[in-house]
Amino acid sequence: MAKLHHTKVKSAVAKYSGLHAEGKTSDEVKTAIAADENGYDAEGVEEIYNAIITPAPEKPEANVFTVIKEFRDISNFDKIHKVGADVSDFDTERLAALVANGHVEKA
Repeated sequence: MAKLHHTKVKSAVAKYSGLHAEGKTSDEVKTAIAADENGYDAEGVEEIYNAIITPAPEKPEANVFTVIKEFRDISNFDKIHKVGADVSDFDTERLAALVANGHVEKA
């Protein structure tokens, strides 16, 4: 069988993860999943159970660098970076220099 759609897995995890948290055995949790009205087959039950015991990793916070003092672009002097603009795509050295001289802050 093909993998279950991610929304089905997410829904089933929300429905049955409490059993795992309550200390039910893997067999008890899998039995409950198998008895679901959606009629999951053995592969589906395993996919859902694995999603319950190995939650998705948390996404790391992205570093956001915002202009706090207007400045001109280093390679195009006609371009002005306005206050509030996100300049997170600048290279690390450029961002460090802009933070050091008070033009950009890390949010």
